[in-house]
Amino acid sequence: MRTYKIALCSLATLLIWDIHSSIASPQPSPEDTIVVQLPVVPGDPNNPADFPVNDTNQAVDPQDVKDELGEIEIITPRQQQPPQRRQPDVQLLLRSSAFTSSNITGFEAFQPSDTVFINSATLLATPKLGEETRLVAAASGGLVRYADQGDFNYNYLNFNVGIQQRIARGMYGQLGWVQERLYRDGNGDRLLLDDSVRLSVGRQDQLGDRLRLDSFYELRASFATPSEQNRVANTLGARLRYDITPQLQGALDYRLSLRDFTQQERFDTQNQIGLEAIYSINPDFFISGSASYLFGASSDPNVDLDNFSVGISIGLNVPLF
Repeated sequence: MRTYKIALCSLATLLIWDIHSSIASPQPSPEDTIVVQLPVVPGDPNNPADFPVNDTNQAVDPQDVKDELGEIEIITPRQQQPPQRRQPDVQLLLRSSAFTSSNITGFEAFQPSDTVFINSATLLATPKLGEETRLVAAASGGLVRYADQGDFNYNYLNFNVGIQQRIARGMYGQLGWVQERLYRDGNGDRLLLDDSVRLSVGRQDQLGDRLRLDSFYELRASFATPSEQNRVANTLGARLRYDITPQLQGALDYRLSLRDFTQQERFDTQNQIGLEAIYSINPDFFISGSASYLFGASSDPNVDLDNFSVGISIGLNVPLF
């Protein structure tokens, strides 16, 4: 009988599978471990850089205008404004992506490349609880398939719920719970059950008419089955986005993750640099291409975190109500 040890960062960014045999061996088997780089796509509820949810129909605060203009009253002709699109409270997010990975095992001695295909659906609810508070809840499911390493195919389920609070203009905080389940394709054996408490703080800064900087910090404590995957992770990230045209955006991402495994002698330091281009065919349908490079170090000498990937994604957002 086999057991599986899986080190999971986030299904939105990186999956690290350490799948070992229950028969004790000082050196894990290379063919039983997967390191998978998943491109970060817009609208992913697990991605802290995507918060807060845009609220396009939010009214301008009169006090903010008064603070900027003082008591000056400016009279201008009334202009016809195009109707603003209301942010739906419940959406269905459909995603399909394919990408290559240069290192799917994560081992120093065995580093094959492969092409990975991912199809997922997410039911996302973001109703307002108050003027500055929003509920964020999501349920996701997906299929992950490998072009060559079919024995590594798996399915996943994600559930998360959190409260998002506006702290200041362009700044937010969120506290929530996330559960992630991974199942082996075919026999349906569960590979991982991971319950996490997540605290994130983010900020959006408009640097110009077309340039915006999104930054965030996330603290995540994970309690997993198997317990060897219990860990505390700290992540710092920044995303520089430039609107090339109203439909085409380019983005540069950087993330630093520090993961301390509490039930084993392992500490990972990981850097991720990514480039992405997003073309919006309409407000609810987009195509994106991405390239990402991961590098870092682990206290486990058998682990090699370096990985390069190139991928393409298609996304459809279906507003429900």
